[in-house]
Amino acid sequence: MDAWNATLLEHGVNLGALEATFHELNSLAFLEPYWQAMLDNYSEFVIVSVFTFILHEALYFGLWIPYLLLDYIPYMAKYKIQAAKPNNWTDTSRCLKGLLFNHVFIQLPMILCSDYGLRLLGFSAAMPLPKATTIAWQCLVSFILEDFYFYWIHRFLHWKKIYKYVHKVHHEYAAPFGIAAEYAHPIETMFLGIGTFLGPLLLTRHLLTLWVWLAVRLYETVDDHSGYELPFALSAYIPFWGGPVHHDFHHEKFDGNYSSVFTVWDWVFGTDKAFRAAQEEKRAKGSSQWSDFFDKVFGRRTPKAKTA
Repeated sequence: MDAWNATLLEHGVNLGALEATFHELNSLAFLEPYWQAMLDNYSEFVIVSVFTFILHEALYFGLWIPYLLLDYIPYMAKYKIQAAKPNNWTDTSRCLKGLLFNHVFIQLPMILCSDYGLRLLGFSAAMPLPKATTIAWQCLVSFILEDFYFYWIHRFLHWKKIYKYVHKVHHEYAAPFGIAAEYAHPIETMFLGIGTFLGPLLLTRHLLTLWVWLAVRLYETVDDHSGYELPFALSAYIPFWGGPVHHDFHHEKFDGNYSSVFTVWDWVFGTDKAFRAAQEEKRAKGSSQWSDFFDKVFGRRTPKAKTA
């Protein structure tokens, strides 16, 4: 070890300093003064409820704006997944009206009422802050839990006997765009929203972790509904990540690809057969680059499709 340290020092690398920097960043010490100032100046109700709602709105609409701008850049049209169905302001404005109703009359009351329930379950905004590595692994597990829950609830909502009463609202946009992610029937908003809180409720009791998780989850869902397959899409770098192409197909065909994040459950239960066949056909024509872990390992073979 001493020889290794000496070699690093010869190249100008101080391992001890790097380790100290990592521990300092991991402890989130740089954030503590600002977090403490928030605790000193606002009640826990305001922090847990009001600030969470404000954060949600800022992130949701803020993450959508870059995709909105893409609609007005001709060069980016080549990345539009459903190129024959360009976004238009008529659909966008109608979606905005529905969203504002849902956010103000459904999500806001739910978040305001959650303060008591979260405190009852032991949630807190108090110091000390969780470590960055703790937040990271808890967000990963939250993705896994949410994805499994979402798959089955989403698939249930496509059951023909109830589809037209609830989930049909979300499918009003066959070619989705960013803010259509939360455009849904109030019942769907409530039931699918449960999945978002599963990870934080089971794994953590700190508000900061919930806020970070909310940020990454909102990015994922806005990106999935963006309607664009960009060169730096996460599906190209993260195994099992579905991404916009995977979810866009669900909106276009109204069936299959029920998972919210990963491709695992759709592959396991055979609800992605039509999607993979379509991608194989596009690849043969040179019009798609989408592939995932199962394509690469199993030679683009999928299980026999099962009906929903």
